[in-house]
Amino acid sequence: MAKKSAHTLRAYRSDWADFAQWCVARGEPALPASVESVVDYVAELSATRKASTVERRLAAIGEAHREVGLASPTDDDRIRIDVTRMRWHQRKSTDRTVPLAVRELRVMLGALPDDLVGGRDRALLLVGYGAGLRPSELVGMDVSDLSVVDDGLAVSLMRGRVVIPYGSSRPLCAVTAWQEWMVTAGLTSGPAFRAVDRHGRLGVNRLGEKSVTRIVRRAAERAGLDEQRYSALSLRLGMVTAATEVGAPDRGIMAQTGHRSRPLVRRYMREAREPPD
Repeated sequence: MAKKSAHTLRAYRSDWADFAQWCVARGEPALPASVESVVDYVAELSATRKASTVERRLAAIGEAHREVGLASPTDDDRIRIDVTRMRWHQRKSTDRTVPLAVRELRVMLGALPDDLVGGRDRALLLVGYGAGLRPSELVGMDVSDLSVVDDGLAVSLMRGRVVIPYGSSRPLCAVTAWQEWMVTAGLTSGPAFRAVDRHGRLGVNRLGEKSVTRIVRRAAERAGLDEQRYSALSLRLGMVTAATEVGAPDRGIMAQTGHRSRPLVRRYMREAREPPD
C-alpha cells in the first residue's frame, strides 16, 4: 500500500474495515477470507451500493491479502461474473425509459416552436401518445391511415384500427394537431410524418424510428425536463399510465395499444399506481 496515494490509502482502509466488520458479525475470518464469504458480501452490497463502490471494496480486500503474501479471493471467476452482472443490471435500471405523464406532455407541447417542425412534433407526440403506438407504427403510417371520425382520430394499423378520442382541451387534442399539421404541410398522400430540413423545407421520406426518440427528448429539453429519462417508448408507456389513472380496464388498454401480454400491461398499471419517489 506504500505506493498508493494518501487518498487511496484512506479509501482502502475504510473499505477493508467495512469488510472486516461484516466478517466479524458473521463469525468468519477476514484474513484469509474465503471465496464464499466474498461472494456473499458482494451479493449483500449489490442491493444498496453502486458497482463502482463494490469494485473498490474488492480492490481493498485483494490488496490486504496480497500485502501479507496471501492469494486474493477476489480473483475468483465467480466474483468477477457477479460484478459484471451487477454492472449490467444497474446500467439497465439507469437507462430505463419512464412513462410520459400528461402534465409533462402538456409542458412539452407548450414549449414547441410555432413553425413547421413544431407542428409536426405536436401531431407526432399526440398521435403516438393517444394511440399508444410503437415507434415503428408511428413512423410507418401514411396520410391515408389517419382519418377524422365522429369519435376522434381513427388510425389504421397492421394490428387493426384504433381511435384517439378528442382531447379534453385544444392543446391536448390529437385530432386538431393532426389536421393542422396536414394542412400546414400540404399533405395529401405518402408518409404521415416526414423530415423537415434546417431551411424549413418538408422532405418526402418518412422519419426513422430513432427520430422519434430525438423528437421526444428535444421537446423535453425545451420544456426544462431531464430529456435522458425519455424515449420514443415513453409515449406508449405514458398512454398506459394515463389510462390506468382514470380507471381503464386492462382489456381496454390492450385493445388500444395492441399489447398481447396481460402480465406486462398489468405491471405497467401497478407501476402507474405507485406513488412517486
